[in-house]
Amino acid sequence: MKELLEKGIKIFGTKTRFINWIETENEALGDVTPDSLLDSTQGLSIVYDLLMKIEANRVS
Repeated sequence: MKELLEKGIKIFGTKTRFINWIETENEALGDVTPDSLLDSTQGLSIVYDLLMKIEANRVS
């Protein structure tokens, strides 16, 4: 979970922006909020993978 928070802050620039993102419904996740998936290992993995995709698109 700590790794996810650190990655999110790195990508979004601030903790506030990351928290905003994590609490907002996301089309890539089937219109659920990322935080609704964080109660399982599989959900954490899905959210982390999406963060990695976001990061890759911003770098490219």
